[in-house]
Amino acid sequence: MIALAWLLSIAAVVWAYIVSLAGAMRTVPRLYWGEAMTAVPLPLVAGTLAAWCMLRPIHPPQTEADRPFIAAGIPLLLAVLALLIVAVSYLDQPGGPA
Repeated sequence: MIALAWLLSIAAVVWAYIVSLAGAMRTVPRLYWGEAMTAVPLPLVAGTLAAWCMLRPIHPPQTEADRPFIAAGIPLLLAVLALLIVAVSYLDQPGGPA
């Protein structure tokens, strides 16, 4: 699960960057909400997987120290970064959101 969260979060950051560049490459830079929404599901899934790996219930042979805070925390932060890239690209465009 952690490996899948890593893959999805890295793909989410790349996809969010591509979507934000696509909005900026027009003659009049504008990122429409439909285009911005294509970059939202991937980081949401990656962040959910990473958060689930960090916060899932502990089974008896495990201890609190066995939780993968670093291994699952980094993809969670990457997923949040991808969502921030899309949000800033959409909300901070010239003329306001489309």
